[in-house]
Amino acid sequence: MSQPVAEKWTIEDVHQWLMTEVKVHESCAGRFIEEKVSGDCLVLFNKTDILDLGIKHGPAVKITAYLESLKKGSKHQPEFPEYVEKWTKEKVSQWLVQHVKVNSKYGERLQEEDVSGDCLVCFRKQDLVDLDVQSGPAVKILSELKQLNQKPEPTLQPILHTDQREATKPTDPGQAQAKEINQPEPYENTESKRDEMVEDNSKQTRLPFGKTSEEEVQQPKLQNTGARKKQTVVQTTVPPNTSRTTVEIERTLDNLSNDDLKRFHFYLHNNSKHEPISWGKLEGKNSMDTAKLLTDHYRNQEALQVAVQILKDINQLNLACQLEKNTSQLIMTPSKESMKNEANQGDKLKDLLCCGGNSLDDYDKFVVIVNKSCPEQVQYLQFLTKMKLFCVLDFDPNSAASGGLCHSYRESRVANLHTPSQFQGQTETVMKNLNLYKQTSWVFCNGRHDLDNDSDLELDYKNWLRKTCRDVEQLVSFICNPDVLLHGRYLIIFLLLSPVDTEKNPVFDIYKSFIKNTKEENIISICESQSTYLKWRELINEKCDFDIEPLSINELTLSEINGTIMAMGPVSQSSVRLLPSPGFSAVVLKQRDEDFLTALDVLCMNQCENIYDENSLEFREFRIRVEQEFYRGGKVKWWNFYFCDKDEQKPFIKRDKYENLKKMIRSQCRDSNTCVLLNLYHHPGCGGTTLAMHVMWDLRQEFRCAVLKDNSMPKTEVALQVIKLMKLESEKPSPVLLLINDSKETEIPYDLVTYIRKAAVEENLNLSVGDAPNCKVIILNCVRSHSPKEQYKQHNQTQNQYITASLTSQEQKDFEKKLIELKETHEKPENFYSFMIMKNNFDQKYIDKLAHNTLENFDSSTKEAQLFGFLALLNAYVAESEIALSLCEDFFGMKMIRWPEDSVLGRMKQFANLLIIDRVEEWGGYKGLRILHHTIASACLTELERSCCKTVSDITMQMLHYDLFFSAGVVKNRLMGSIKQMLIERQRKKDGDEREQFSPLIHKIHNEQGRQIVQEIFVKASSRFEKSASIPQALARYLYIHERDFPEALKWAEKAKDIKENPYNFDTIGQVYKSNLKSNMDREKHEKSHNPEDLHTNITIAISGMKAFQRAQDLSDLADKPQEETPDDDSEDYPRKSYNVYGYVTMLEIAFLVFEILSRLPFFEQRNPMKKKYLQSFLRGTIRISTVYKEDNEINNRYVEIISEHEQFLVDLKSEVKKILDFLDCYFAYTKANSEFDAMNHRTVSEHFKKYVQLFCTTPEEMKKEKENQSNLTLKLDIEERKLFLEKNQADTFSGILQHLDKPAKEMERITECYAFLQENTDNQQQNVKMKINYILSNIVLYHLKPKSKHVKSYRFLSNLLLGTLQSVGLWHSLPDPYYLALLLFWPSPTDKNTEIGKYVTAIRKSSYKHLASLFHKRSTIAHFYLTKEDGLKKLVSKPKLDESFLPKMPRDTLAQLWRNGDIFKEEAIISRLHRVSGTIEEGKVYANYGTQKILVRPALISGIRSGFSTEKVSFYLGFAINGPLAYDIKYEN
Repeated sequence: MSQPVAEKWTIEDVHQWLMTEVKVHESCAGRFIEEKVSGDCLVLFNKTDILDLGIKHGPAVKITAYLESLKKGSKHQPEFPEYVEKWTKEKVSQWLVQHVKVNSKYGERLQEEDVSGDCLVCFRKQDLVDLDVQSGPAVKILSELKQLNQKPEPTLQPILHTDQREATKPTDPGQAQAKEINQPEPYENTESKRDEMVEDNSKQTRLPFGKTSEEEVQQPKLQNTGARKKQTVVQTTVPPNTSRTTVEIERTLDNLSNDDLKRFHFYLHNNSKHEPISWGKLEGKNSMDTAKLLTDHYRNQEALQVAVQILKDINQLNLACQLEKNTSQLIMTPSKESMKNEANQGDKLKDLLCCGGNSLDDYDKFVVIVNKSCPEQVQYLQFLTKMKLFCVLDFDPNSAASGGLCHSYRESRVANLHTPSQFQGQTETVMKNLNLYKQTSWVFCNGRHDLDNDSDLELDYKNWLRKTCRDVEQLVSFICNPDVLLHGRYLIIFLLLSPVDTEKNPVFDIYKSFIKNTKEENIISICESQSTYLKWRELINEKCDFDIEPLSINELTLSEINGTIMAMGPVSQSSVRLLPSPGFSAVVLKQRDEDFLTALDVLCMNQCENIYDENSLEFREFRIRVEQEFYRGGKVKWWNFYFCDKDEQKPFIKRDKYENLKKMIRSQCRDSNTCVLLNLYHHPGCGGTTLAMHVMWDLRQEFRCAVLKDNSMPKTEVALQVIKLMKLESEKPSPVLLLINDSKETEIPYDLVTYIRKAAVEENLNLSVGDAPNCKVIILNCVRSHSPKEQYKQHNQTQNQYITASLTSQEQKDFEKKLIELKETHEKPENFYSFMIMKNNFDQKYIDKLAHNTLENFDSSTKEAQLFGFLALLNAYVAESEIALSLCEDFFGMKMIRWPEDSVLGRMKQFANLLIIDRVEEWGGYKGLRILHHTIASACLTELERSCCKTVSDITMQMLHYDLFFSAGVVKNRLMGSIKQMLIERQRKKDGDEREQFSPLIHKIHNEQGRQIVQEIFVKASSRFEKSASIPQALARYLYIHERDFPEALKWAEKAKDIKENPYNFDTIGQVYKSNLKSNMDREKHEKSHNPEDLHTNITIAISGMKAFQRAQDLSDLADKPQEETPDDDSEDYPRKSYNVYGYVTMLEIAFLVFEILSRLPFFEQRNPMKKKYLQSFLRGTIRISTVYKEDNEINNRYVEIISEHEQFLVDLKSEVKKILDFLDCYFAYTKANSEFDAMNHRTVSEHFKKYVQLFCTTPEEMKKEKENQSNLTLKLDIEERKLFLEKNQADTFSGILQHLDKPAKEMERITECYAFLQENTDNQQQNVKMKINYILSNIVLYHLKPKSKHVKSYRFLSNLLLGTLQSVGLWHSLPDPYYLALLLFWPSPTDKNTEIGKYVTAIRKSSYKHLASLFHKRSTIAHFYLTKEDGLKKLVSKPKLDESFLPKMPRDTLAQLWRNGDIFKEEAIISRLHRVSGTIEEGKVYANYGTQKILVRPALISGIRSGFSTEKVSFYLGFAINGPLAYDIKYEN
């Protein structure tokens, strides 16, 4: 931009240039508006003119430098490292003192003049001299600045100020105060220093030895930098009796320029809100006189309000903010009453946040609403990092930028950055996508300026109301939904860091929105100043008719608020959490790193240490409480092991398998695999999980240990987090021990093993042979099993262990000893029933007696008894089940917001000794009620049936009766899941991998009460689970397997299919038909007479069964995603998670049943060779049924009629079987069997193939004919010759041409020549399009092999040819080939703003997904070309070309590893050649940004993007794959 253009700028254009190009503070840019500086004035300005505007020296020099560049028509170019420009003025001062070694007064001088890094790089020698820096130091400073280009970034430490350095010296209090007050400091002094000043000032009134506050002290008057008159620091004597309010106002006004002070006087004289001061009194007054006049004219508090408001009116926002903070407590006299109020405010804050206690754990989550902050405030908001934040609603658009609150929070914690609109949709989907509960959601409610998008700009109130308000109100509704946060378990905090002066403020609108959705008592307000609080309280009182005073904090400074909250419980973790590292070292686990590990609960080396004062009463009470909870039946905690470690005389009981399990884990470190899986099979409730955790606790010094706490998270994400844990804070990997708790027998996590190994490869963890033992993930999988010993015997015993509900004699002795120990510290440990069950070696008599005694006066008519029955049923049949405490309260009709948890136990008093309240971690955590031990639950069911005649079917039907349990809601969904699991989940048989036919509950009811009750239960459940296909599917299975009622079974199977069309439901329909067919055939075998109508029925059934299985297989082939719901059959007869090829296998079964039916007919009997020949010929289609020889009788004639009716189906059956056999032969030959079920399928198919051979291949000639595969190729004319050449050289396809990128150029020239001929001489339009597409690609490939070849056409020629081809094929071509070429030739350059490439990206995705999806299933695509920094055909570089830079130096295997893990992009040869594209990640998707265009790209590696749907700026390299552009080496800007 040149000077003539700038001269045409308006005042607003100048302001825009200063804000966006020069990037100065708003207050500086505002002075140019106030002084009416337009473009024609601006070009005449020099530094002196800018200083005269009252702008400090730092920004003035920067503006001058940019202005000089503007006048020259060039853009200002930085000459120094980028990090220098990011230095604050404090860091500049630190650098001068610590590295340049100049006098500290120069550092202070530059700091006074706001010389930050971006200003310093613009300085010349004269600019430094103008700041009283002598020539010698000035030259040295500039020299050192230039040398930074050749040096690494210096380390800067905070400067210890005089008052801090001398704090340790035993000085007289009066002298210490005088020293501090005499220390001259700029107005940007930090909050902490102000606190020290305030504290010392307040102490002055209480000084010993007779000294009083009237003692004369020296107060520095800061240099009037705005007027630019060189002057020394003048010390002004503060008159006796001068209030500290006057002193603070005077100190603040000292920082105003002369012009600004006059403007301050003008506003005082024309004050409309307060009584004005006459101009005669104000004229000529300096800052001290003005301050005195203010406090004399108004009282202290009003004087402060007036001063703050006028400072804001004249755009001195920082000074206003500083004055408010400095005086928030000074206005209170240091009387006993004021000190009492201050103390009360601290206690009040604790009461509000901790409900009268001292722990922030009282609330599950906090929701914070915050408005605009200034940098000085942010340092005192550290307390937010300690709170369990669910979300923050932020109205500051600059919060994510450097110096903002969000930016500060993310330096130590993880927060995902969201917009209100992202909270719309299905509740569970939103919670999952946004990582709610796991990581803080930071929601920008009015713009986000760090993204530089017009759509993210801050809106004025009118536009905010129109465009954003509805989204934010829906967000509030989402937060207050009890399915998201339980009522009474969260607290809403309005944190007002700047005033809310009017009801036309988004923050006030959101307050009103909250009180529409929740009670006012759930909302508290924390205000940064008294004036902000008074206006806020007045607004709410006036508009909402509610006084917030009891729910507000307003008399504490932010510093005091921060300190108070940071001191609250839960008692702070030890200063550091440690992880083991190679070489017997340890590293620190940072809180931010732990936040990223959302799926893992990490066990540290120093877990539980330095948290409590272990000699305190609090610790002793805590220990007793935790031990009692565990021994009663609660889940084991790390604390239980810690307590026993501390008291060596009372060790934790070591189970018999403890040493075996520990030895097995340690032995796996020698295994060559990166990840190994160990299984611990255990009876439910026998201590399997406790044993695993005990071993893990004792191995925490050797392994980095973690428990998988979120089984719902995608296994790919879990794998990445495990690898991250392995690599944290260390160059070498550390072995990881991962515990998976309470797996089902059918959920062995083999897929997690695969993903961890894959992630390890991509992260390049196989560093060297020496690192192999450390590069190890050992998964310890605790598997609940009803036959653990049998399971153990069936598997590799070096990688499996088991534990049963039976104690050894030594274990029994250990339990006896532990009971004696417990009696020393606990009252009545005999009532710790889970412990006593184990101590009594799971004695059933003991358990039955316990149940009998508890249920002696059971009154089934009461709700308490009903609820206990429900719990007994659930806990007996469903592991890890409970009923949410909030649901129990609803069941009893309790309406209190925060009813104490023991109130439910109070209502359940008769059964309370058998009940415990557990915390459930899913969906943010809630508390649930359950019976202590599943054996107690089972015994209670038996007792109820014996003494009360209450059967399990009665309890089941009663539970299904209550609407409360089946309405929408997160905790209700979990309960519904447990009920459904109880009805349909089958256990593994004791003698193999197969499963029982029905769930234990249904099996019991069927055996005791029969079909009618079972069907009633399923019918009732079907009405409760209307959208679940699993219930009707289970009923259909029950009816066709147990009752042989095929019509009724088919009705329910069809109902399941109508609810959800998936492979499993169609398979159930097919199974009904197949069972019906088999049943008919078995019956007919025993019948002496033959009824031809049976043939008609059976063929009809077979046709229906074939169609059902074919549809199941088709759906399976189409399905790319796992099933949303796990069906009943999803774990028994086929590899559940994908239907695989089971449809084909069952189609074979039906086909061979049909063959068997036909072979029983009188004229097709297999025992007669001639009749068998007739059957073969008929099935091959060589003869018709009418020509088959047979006896002429009524039965045979009817058979012929029936066969003729279905002749087409029967004749096609042989070819269909052959096609399926061929397909399955390929499937089993080319894919690895990944389950026992695959092997079983293979055996089944092999048996059918033998039958096929026996039926159709009866002679050697026929056998030979079946195995031959002949093909003929005919050559025609020149076209055919060229086609043949292309085919011979594997260049007749698009993918074949791509594979010539690393082949000889001569061969490629011939290929290009062939396509040049063919595209000119092919008449068929479809073929012609193909030839042109392949011709363009062959040119591109040839260019990369031999750029100067005469056969290579120009970029323009190829582009025009492609445009014509694209016009012809449109955007719906059958193959992605033309769109791949469009990406290669038309991908925009970095400067292109308007590009149509997006439509070709969309087209290539649709086309490749539609036509090549089967190739991409579970496979990654690769890029053949990458984007460079050049234009034309040079903007592409092939992968083989990039490889050429490395192959002379390294083996090909090593190079391949670099590509796989992405480390190739760290190599200079790649960095210098490829272009790094700027983009964003939004909603979990990656976009390349070109102007306003956002082009969707895919991450190339699974570790490319983080979970949580945070909107972030990124950059990456771009590669082109056949299914679209790929993003490599994605880097987050933060």
